[in-house]
Amino acid sequence: TAASMVYPAFLDLVKRQLKTEYKEEDLASEGLRVFTTLDPRVQNAADAAFDASLARLHKTYGKRMDGLQGAVLVSNPENGELLAIVGGRGTFTGYNRALDADRQIGSLIKPAAYLTALESGMYTLVTPLDDGPVQLLSQSGKIWEPKNYDQQDHGVVPLYSALAHSYNQATIRLGMTVGVPAVINTLKRLGVKQKLANYPSLLLGAVNMRPIEVLTLYQTLAAGGFRTPPRSIREVMDSQGKPLKRYGLDVQQV
Repeated sequence: TAASMVYPAFLDLVKRQLKTEYKEEDLASEGLRVFTTLDPRVQNAADAAFDASLARLHKTYGKRMDGLQGAVLVSNPENGELLAIVGGRGTFTGYNRALDADRQIGSLIKPAAYLTALESGMYTLVTPLDDGPVQLLSQSGKIWEPKNYDQQDHGVVPLYSALAHSYNQATIRLGMTVGVPAVINTLKRLGVKQKLANYPSLLLGAVNMRPIEVLTLYQTLAAGGFRTPPRSIREVMDSQGKPLKRYGLDVQQV
């Protein structure tokens, strides 16, 4: 269809979710009408922002950026409805980076550590944290000494500031105090389904996730703690205009 040519990454997710949310025999009916959550205005804005960002990086760094790729996902924070998806640069080949690219997420994981600390009752937003040098013994017996991005120590800082500035040293200390297993439990409740290793490096994002999995994690935070699976389909109607029965969406306050 014309839509699949203009919005191929979004329609790719629609096809995948149709298979998981509706019975196969119902989808075999003729004359089905599928109502999606796509917002063409948001999608066009996402496409433009994506292209502009790549062009800016190319202008700054030159040919080193020739193979650069990326992805975009935009959702409604209140209900998990996906408004736009960019699956990558260039002609869509079927490999949808927004859904399939498994990459290390780094500092995107940090809010889970701070949420765990706040939930424990031992911390508030202004609890002082030490952002001085920190050393840990790794599984191989070597000393691991994580540094901050700016290579600076920032002394004692309030908790909210350590998160806002993404200080690695303060985050490691905090995460080791509340315990990596507790942070893993928080990530699971936020919607992370994969098995997570109980390593301190997890606290700084040494774990691979797909963009849509990261979106799920942040969607839960944005929705006030309600875990709503990202969805691209509002409704499917048969040729008689009756809505098809779908498998239930699991919305939980976590």
